[in-house]
Amino acid sequence: MIGCVPDDRRCIVVGAGLLGLSSAWALSRRGWSVVVLEAAGAPGHERSGSKGDARIFRLGYPEPHYAEMAVLARARWRDLEAATGRPLLHVTGQVTLGDEATLHAIADALAAAGAPVEQLSATAAAQRFPGIVAAGPVLVEPESGVLAADACLRAFQQAGGFEVRTGSVVTSLRQSPGSATVDTTDGSSMQADIVVDCAGPASLGLLDLAPPAGTAPSLPQVAYFATRRDGDVLLPPVFIEWGDAMVYGLPVPGGGPHAGAYKVSCHTPGSALEAFDPTDPAPLAGDDPALLAQLTDAVDRLLPSLAPQPVATERCVYDNSTDTDFVLDRVGRVVVGCGTSGHGFKFGPLLGEWLADLAEGRRPAVDLDRFSLHR
Repeated sequence: MIGCVPDDRRCIVVGAGLLGLSSAWALSRRGWSVVVLEAAGAPGHERSGSKGDARIFRLGYPEPHYAEMAVLARARWRDLEAATGRPLLHVTGQVTLGDEATLHAIADALAAAGAPVEQLSATAAAQRFPGIVAAGPVLVEPESGVLAADACLRAFQQAGGFEVRTGSVVTSLRQSPGSATVDTTDGSSMQADIVVDCAGPASLGLLDLAPPAGTAPSLPQVAYFATRRDGDVLLPPVFIEWGDAMVYGLPVPGGGPHAGAYKVSCHTPGSALEAFDPTDPAPLAGDDPALLAQLTDAVDRLLPSLAPQPVATERCVYDNSTDTDFVLDRVGRVVVGCGTSGHGFKFGPLLGEWLADLAEGRRPAVDLDRFSLHR
């Protein structure tokens, strides 16, 4: 480990999104003095990749590595719930649709991670989940569900002994043998033992690294749907249809602006943003008619209990990597966490722990080569 004795260790975290707040929480629990600098408004602001009131928490991945990570992350979400008294992870179960090879790979990965999984025929699935239409066999993941995303960000702040400064736009990171320095647009500089760089699409630029081709941030389309009638119609559980579009949906828990609705989107990146400024006060781009039509068609095809016209729409920001694996690495006295590619939220507190390990010069319990900057 490098740096000073524990009570004197100072860290600046750049970015108050999911990765920034979770790493700040992990470091503050380890005795670090932590300041989080956020370029725009309060955590979860309109241009944040972590905004919104609901994210899927799923255990099912075709890759065993991610299924194991999800199981580990679930325990840390429960730790955060215990620390704050906030309900964050709501178990709804999940219905997974897709081709036979993909379903088989997901089932194997879940079994290897010790997570329960059940395969149903289309007929049995229709009886148990009448709100979801399946053309073939499905997997049921009983332990998957929904994270109350905005409540999660507030919980990190509540649990962590760290300061968040908004409107602090970082322009550069500089390193010396004994410290790292952060420069901001107001002309000030701050020094720390370690900087954790979680500035989303701007992260690699702060390290003077040119982002690889194909990693521009993007704007997927999101829509919210209501049931066809009030009263006795329950929202479907989480579902994912594996394929080219990766259509998914989830019920929105109470407390947010879309509570009681059903969120639908596609896990494809959406339209690329060659330039993105999180401090720009202008709204994100309006609805993409083609992407929105894809969602309404999916609801009409797969979700018969929902009215096919959305009650609300929005765009969200994906911080993309070339291969959809995350970037978790260290360069000198700077730790970088970015490239969550639209599927990082479920792993939040686990990734925060791994970024804290990197900050302390420790080797995390898992091999992070898959997430290296230079993979």
